[in-house]
Amino acid sequence: MPERLIIAIDGPAASGKSTTARLLARQLGYAYLDTGAMYRACALQAQRKGVDLGDERAVQSLLQDLDIRIEISGETNSIFLGSEDVTAAIRAPEISALASSISALPPVRHKMVELQRKLAASGGVILDGRDIGTYVFPNADLKFFLIASAEVRANRRWLELKSKGIEADPEQVLRELIQRDKNDSARALAPLSKASDAIEVDTSQMSVAAQVATLHRQVLKRLDIPAVLLAKHSGFCFGVRRAIQLALDASQSGDKVCTLGELIHNPQIVGKLAEQGIRLCGEDVSNSKVIIRSHGASKEVLAQLLSRGNEIIDATCPYVKRAQEMVSSMAGCQVMILGDPGHPEVVGMISYGDEKTRVVQADTDFGTEVWDTLCIVCQTTQKISDLQTLVTRLLPKVKELRVFNTICRATSERQQSAQALAESSDLMVVIGGKNSANTRMLQQLCQTITHSVHIENETELTPDLLTDYARIGLVAGASTPADTILAVYNKIMKIIGNTEAATRFEEIPLFKEESC
Repeated sequence: MPERLIIAIDGPAASGKSTTARLLARQLGYAYLDTGAMYRACALQAQRKGVDLGDERAVQSLLQDLDIRIEISGETNSIFLGSEDVTAAIRAPEISALASSISALPPVRHKMVELQRKLAASGGVILDGRDIGTYVFPNADLKFFLIASAEVRANRRWLELKSKGIEADPEQVLRELIQRDKNDSARALAPLSKASDAIEVDTSQMSVAAQVATLHRQVLKRLDIPAVLLAKHSGFCFGVRRAIQLALDASQSGDKVCTLGELIHNPQIVGKLAEQGIRLCGEDVSNSKVIIRSHGASKEVLAQLLSRGNEIIDATCPYVKRAQEMVSSMAGCQVMILGDPGHPEVVGMISYGDEKTRVVQADTDFGTEVWDTLCIVCQTTQKISDLQTLVTRLLPKVKELRVFNTICRATSERQQSAQALAESSDLMVVIGGKNSANTRMLQQLCQTITHSVHIENETELTPDLLTDYARIGLVAGASTPADTILAVYNKIMKIIGNTEAATRFEEIPLFKEESC
């Protein structure tokens, strides 16, 4: 298990400490200790007792009788004075002002710090305040110092009060905040200051999500956990590599070479093949070497190409070829192909059947239809869950059901590794052609689990897509080349402030269950 850290978050009032600390604790599974609430509780008790803060004996008497208790549940702190829950009462503006004064008193600070150190000693805790990293926990594992302009902070505080139904004058809020900054910075004991080893974060222009993500990435770095991980099964599959190699080999012959439509659904690869003289062609091409793409082609198209004097170079993916053969072998039986009727792979598959062959989806309405015998095959890029759904729905409607799982192994592996990575990521970046069926399927799968974006290459990445997320997962479709994945990885690392670029695809850290 990763080390359980003590994390200190300091900074002036309304810089975002408490909100960020609570949300960060939730993401890390840490406890959040609201140190400011402890001083507010002291201030509330002093107000109720009418204690003169300049009377040291009265303050000592207050502390002797003070029965303060904190119940911590994740990022939620409930503060009690005796048996009374004062969590809401201590948030009044006058208590905030009084807390700044009372926290400067040495006896108060000694008592509160002793309690804070005791509560956080075992680690796995986040504390926020003004002197956590300098005084309370000078040896904290990780320290942050959050700042923002006085105007931004005052507006935040005013909005917070307004949301709680507390009327306040914005100018007065600003004046009080500036005065509190002076008090906190000028006090003799443990004044507000940035620890020499603290990471400064200016939150003035940051959303709350961006604040949390910025700190979270630093935590991952401290724990030596990569912020960006690649799903194990990503990029070119065997069928795609084979198709590209066949095309490149054919281009060396000096003959006219073309592919029947895009060889694979990846614009960058199609463009590179064009640079090698491998053009796209239609069914009316003549006297050329015609490469049948990895999706395959219908029997009728193949016959037409041969009749026009073309030489066929068959780059049909072996998994697709197997599915075609399955459909052909079941002629005379009612055959259902689970897939997209407009996809070239399915168009080719259905040509190997007969009038009893039809294309369906997992949610197709079959009405009152029933069958004696029924056979099912799949487009190779379908989700296994959709096949399971279809089988479950058809089983009561048929006496004999034969199911052939023709989903390719590479597709299944990609979907499984993408799902596992998505479950531990804040954002999934799915890389591949927008017209790639297997890549779109990965995007749909990831989107059901976490935030997800589908891009073709690194040029589509912008800071606004990434800054709100700490842990980012990458997965690439079967037609996405390694250099595109590498470029995307390096662009993300640059955006999130990490200058450690990878020079080879193999340097990108892969997702493993223990890495989260």
